[in-house]
Amino acid sequence: MSCCGGHRAAQRTSHVSSPAPAGHRTSGQVRPVTFEYSGVKAIAVTGPATGATYRFSGKGARLSVHESDAPSLISVPGLRPVR
Repeated sequence: MSCCGGHRAAQRTSHVSSPAPAGHRTSGQVRPVTFEYSGVKAIAVTGPATGATYRFSGKGARLSVHESDAPSLISVPGLRPVR
């Protein structure tokens, strides 16, 4: 019988982690994005990623939006992200 020199045991106990993809946070934190509404009438927008409904009451209304919904809300007329 030949011996593997203990390499099999080392393979079973070692763990090599791969780096996270670029732009991916491993901390699990969600960073909300604030949007401001410039329209006159109130609107409600549903975020496609979370299903959350965001209700803007009128001109100047600001809401924090889940970061995964933000890319879609940018395309809504009258909504813009603010810093």
